Amino acid sequence: MKFSDITGHKSTIDSLRDIVDSDHIPHAILLGGQEGIGKMRVARAFVSYLYCLNRTNGDSCGRCPACLQNAHHNNPDVHYIFPRTGATSKNTDSFLPQWNDFLDTHSYMPKEEWARSIDAGNTVPVIYRSDAAEISRTAALSSFAYRYKTYIIWMPEKMQPQCANALLKLLEEPFPDTIFILVSNEPEKLLPTIFSRTQRFNMKPLKDIEVSEILNSEGVSMAEAQEIALLSEGNIIKAFDIAGEGGEIKEFSALFMQMMRLAYARNAAGLRMLSDAIAAMGREKNSRFLSYCGRLTRENFIYNLRQPTLNAMTRGEEEFSVRFSPFINNRNVERLMTEIQRAHDDILRNANARLVMFDFMLKIMMLLRK
Repeated sequence: MKFSDITGHKSTIDSLRDIVDSDHIPHAILLGGQEGIGKMRVARAFVSYLYCLNRTNGDSCGRCPACLQNAHHNNPDVHYIFPRTGATSKNTDSFLPQWNDFLDTHSYMPKEEWARSIDAGNTVPVIYRSDAAEISRTAALSSFAYRYKTYIIWMPEKMQPQCANALLKLLEEPFPDTIFILVSNEPEKLLPTIFSRTQRFNMKPLKDIEVSEILNSEGVSMAEAQEIALLSEGNIIKAFDIAGEGGEIKEFSALFMQMMRLAYARNAAGLRMLSDAIAAMGREKNSRFLSYCGRLTRENFIYNLRQPTLNAMTRGEEEFSVRFSPFINNRNVERLMTEIQRAHDDILRNANARLVMFDFMLKIMMLLRK
């Protein structure tokens, strides 16, 4: 991965290049921003530039031994730490084949795809205390082949408390040849003491033109790519999901429509069955579904203004909204959004998903005819 392989994020790339060129590399770097904008791509390009033996025109050469090692994920001084399952029965090395394949095939790092690749099921992958212990052990050793040892930690917000505290000790008394790169979807969830000890780069969502260029390079027509970019919110994972006939968005759209039809018909029994089915999808997916509900509720409220340029919906969503949007109005939109947010928060707090989803749907049923 080279800087030239990356679309967007010019200011971040320029800053990372400068700290290498000036030889003022901080011991801890935090690349933060929403999922699907290419943070790990930037981290990998930075590492390639850091280790490259023949930097050219502000980029890694892609041909020297260090570049080839980084491209094939076998640089002995570059270590990846990532959320996983199996605290006692497995260690990080057990997942390296899946991890290396994931980096090659899903460089924008969709976390649900990673969970599927390691057969996580309903278990939420985390970074364990044992992972921090391994970092501590290897960080105390001399680098193997190059000047620096680098630890790239993906989703550090998934660290167990004991792991986070152990990492904090390493950041407080860093080894001079060790660099940590934290790649976070939710940097606000990190320990404040860890957050404060990093040089932070707040990476923004991609621009619509950047999203459409990426889609077009993958064979999507420019006209379709531009339409998808408006819906993607700067998230390439979401953009590819829409381009692939919707994927999860298509699934969530069907569930949302079914929920609203049952709620309007005051079919509590049907809502109970639907809430059980959605709860069975797992906590992470429940959270994404409720976020989707919030978006489509807002879009339906805006649809009533009859200003097409203000809306960002798929064709299927818009076809449903033609008739549904009048039921999202000034009398109920704030309460609906409040209930969606409350259910989302309850799910994240590990409340019983079946109870949360059924209670949420009953409230939707009561509000929909206001």
